[in-house]
Amino acid sequence: MNSKRRQQGFSLIEVLVVMTILAVIFGLVVRNVTGGQDKAKYKQAQLEVQKLTAAVQEFYLDTGNLPNSLEQLVNDSGDSMWMGPYVKEKELTDPWGESYQFSARSQHGQSFDIYSYGSDKSPGGEKLATDIGNWQ
Repeated sequence: MNSKRRQQGFSLIEVLVVMTILAVIFGLVVRNVTGGQDKAKYKQAQLEVQKLTAAVQEFYLDTGNLPNSLEQLVNDSGDSMWMGPYVKEKELTDPWGESYQFSARSQHGQSFDIYSYGSDKSPGGEKLATDIGNWQ
């Protein structure tokens, strides 16, 4: 009779072991998914910087001047040679919701700089939080 009682359910130890195993598996899955999103946003920003660089070069070929800001790639500033829009307005925002930065005076030996401050939203950073620019 005593052996029948034990077979009717799980002991507290068995339940705790299963819950611990599930918590470890859940933690590993969440860590891997979150890390993948950070890397995907970093790669997306790299591609968008390349696209914006090409758009600025096209703007320059059309008008003979660099834009004063990236917004001129979207909105006609009155230049008779403007053939835009060169990009969509939503493409001026990086994957972290910040505007891409533009400087007609390059600090990196380019004709101009386009960059994002990355996931930390401030200059510098390391690994996936580093700045992403057209000089890389």
